[in-house]
Amino acid sequence: MIRNIYSLVLAGICTVTLLTACDSGPAPVDPSKTSIAVLLVAHGSQSAQWTKQLETLAAEVREPILSSTNITEVRLAYIDESTPNIASQMRLLDEAGYDEVIVVPLLIAAESVRSNDYMQYLVGVRSAAGQMKQLEKEGFEVYYPLARISVTPSLNEGGALKKNVLRRVLALQGEDSGDDMGVLLVGYGDQAYGQQMQEIMEGLGRYLKIKSEIDTVGYAFAGDLVDYSGEPVVKAIQEILDLEEEVLVIPVLLGIDEMLQVNTIAAAVNAIPTSSRLRYKPDAVLPDPKVNDYVVRIVQEGVERIHQAGADIVGEVLTPSELE
Repeated sequence: MIRNIYSLVLAGICTVTLLTACDSGPAPVDPSKTSIAVLLVAHGSQSAQWTKQLETLAAEVREPILSSTNITEVRLAYIDESTPNIASQMRLLDEAGYDEVIVVPLLIAAESVRSNDYMQYLVGVRSAAGQMKQLEKEGFEVYYPLARISVTPSLNEGGALKKNVLRRVLALQGEDSGDDMGVLLVGYGDQAYGQQMQEIMEGLGRYLKIKSEIDTVGYAFAGDLVDYSGEPVVKAIQEILDLEEEVLVIPVLLGIDEMLQVNTIAAAVNAIPTSSRLRYKPDAVLPDPKVNDYVVRIVQEGVERIHQAGADIVGEVLTPSELE
């Protein structure tokens, strides 16, 4: 039986706090109690720096989740390119006897090809035979979990992403006035769900205009959608330079991947003849304690919803303020 808590939206390193593909798996659970685990799911990347940032997030949210709920396991899996994969982690949780698994998509967008056509099938909330066969043809390991699966909102829900982008804009602006500055937001993009990605960028732009002195905000994409080409970034920068004296370039990307922040975005910045009018830091959404807090909160809400649905929850769920 599969139950969605929310409307569906979004190379492991062994540590003592985060179990990955190279461990022996979670300890068996108490069969007399409803057992809940968390599976954090990220896109995946060939960049070691990007992967390390995701592993760090997982390690940092583990203890707050375990100490504030009756959850006894927090694991990390990747949709593609990195390990461990979703199937291997789901299998380990089933073998340990977990009744419920709360899946947390560590994805910027609520809807994307990776979320709708891959993650939702790989975690078991969708199972159309045609798509499952297609995933197998593409080399994905397919596993049908026994545990009940629920999926939380992705990272663009709530205010954590907006506040993150605002913080980085203000840091790049420094003590200078923003009256003659514009902002270019650079995202990954999605061929099938482009409208949703555009809406996220436009929402961030409206927020920046309200919360800062900056009135001009544009956006461009630099991932698979444009084959990692910097041309859309160059074009968008030039359009803003026609209106403002300076442009602040902000990556709206979860982690730092050299292919994006360096080979694509930085190269585009350097291609502008008047690059002295640009300010760019090759950073990302992570690390950010507020994003960590958001992940902990949506997991707590997921546990509470399971409780409300009638599961035998032992212990109380603490609020973030009670953890301080």
